Parts: sequence; structure tokens; C-alpha cells
Amino acid sequence: MNPSSVGTARSGLAVTVAALAIAAGGAWLVGPGTPDRRQAVVFAAGICLLGSFGAWAVGLRPAATAAGRAARPLAAMALRLGPALAALGWLQAEGSRLRAAGAGELLVVFYLAALGADITRIMIGGRNSGPRPRGEGGV
Repeated sequence: MNPSSVGTARSGLAVTVAALAIAAGGAWLVGPGTPDRRQAVVFAAGICLLGSFGAWAVGLRPAATAAGRAARPLAAMALRLGPALAALGWLQAEGSRLRAAGAGELLVVFYLAALGADITRIMIGGRNSGPRPRGEGGV
């Protein structure tokens, strides 16, 4: 990986973490004053950060084949969505205290905030914005 790719990868993770931090800070300050609200915010933000880090890590390794280039976004999506869905399942089964504090709703909000930040970053000029070399669909 060349130095400019490392810088882009780091900035991509920083943008996602910043979006999560802003969402978590807002939820921490604005949310209802239930006793377990802070634990719910930390739980939801941690789960979403874990998924975002996994999705980011998948994009670090370049894919040599067309199948690898097609599989990378699918793997990133699974790594981003998997922890959030598992956490929602746990909240429904056993996490009644955090569920009552709004952790399920916070998971959805934080997931969408991180996903939106990542999509916006890619659309503005993130990882696949440059010209492709010959042999990869370029001219």
C-alpha cells in the first residue's frame, strides 16, 4: 500500500469515528435522563465502532482479482452490520436494562450515522475515485 493510500485509509476511519463521536455526544447530552442511559450510549457506540473498524480494515488490503474487488464491499457490509444485528438480538433476549434505556434505538442511529459518513466520504472522493490502471477496466 502506497503512502497516499495509507493517509486516505486513516482519514476514512477518522471521519467515521468523528461521526460516531458526534452522534454519541448528542445522545449523551440530549437523551432522556434514565439511569442507564450512559451505559446504553457507550454500548451502542462501541458496537458500531467495532463494526466500522471491521469494515475499514477490509478495505486496507488491495484485491488482485475481479472477484476480490466484488467481494470486498460485501465483506465490509457484513462486518459493519453483523455486530449491530448481534447486539440487537442480545438486547431482545437478555439486555432488558439496556433495552429499556434505549440502546436498540441508539444502535440504529449510530449505525446510520457511521454508514452515512462512510458513504459521503466515498462519494466526495474517497478510495476508488482515481483513474483505474490498464487491465482493470481503464482505457
